[in-house]
Amino acid sequence: MSADEVKKRLAATGRLLLRSRTEIAKLLDAMCAEGDAITTSIESGETLFLSRLLRAESEREFIVIACSPEKRANSKLLAERLVTLRCNHRGVHYEFSAGHPREARHGTELAIQLTFPVAVVALERRSHTRTAVPPSVPLRCDLPLGPASLSASVVDLTVEGIGSIVYDATVGIEPGTRIRSALIRHPRRPAIKADLEVRYVARVVGPDGRAANRAGCKILTGAHELEELLRLFITELE
Repeated sequence: MSADEVKKRLAATGRLLLRSRTEIAKLLDAMCAEGDAITTSIESGETLFLSRLLRAESEREFIVIACSPEKRANSKLLAERLVTLRCNHRGVHYEFSAGHPREARHGTELAIQLTFPVAVVALERRSHTRTAVPPSVPLRCDLPLGPASLSASVVDLTVEGIGSIVYDATVGIEPGTRIRSALIRHPRRPAIKADLEVRYVARVVGPDGRAANRAGCKILTGAHELEELLRLFITELE
């Protein structure tokens, strides 16, 4: 089944279950070839594991994924019996379960091998799992607004690149605004440049009791930059 066929069926049902081993193998091979990021949440969502699918062997009934750059995340994944892996591939969100993770080799690299999935669920939409930034992490975003620049706090992020920023209540930013060349900064990491598309704005009250604005934004950047940003979140949360 092609990506276009999947999208057509999802348009009618919003959900599609793939059970054909042949179709699943074709899908996973395409994810490997295109280098799509895959994620899973461990320990009730407290740890986000970020990886890539490296190999899918339907006949030998296993898949191989890359190790996370964070050793603790790898150890936690290896301690699980079954995990749900998630991947956005060609505009469709896929989820599948794989079990019995163990250390393996992919060429000269250390990797993780799991059982081949017996089914894959394709979803048109999903609720985004957000990774919150602890108050101890000084993650800021510089927003160029005409001749001025606004500094905002980044408070959460999803693996799909949907994030929330909090900033001064006196600054008005309308939903639909596209902010170009924003800089997401951490004092110990290189800044990441991205465009932000503001989806919504709401008034909130900060921990100090002061009013502030919270904006939900789509982070428009390259896959590599988004992955680096996610790694920053994961590293700091460890």
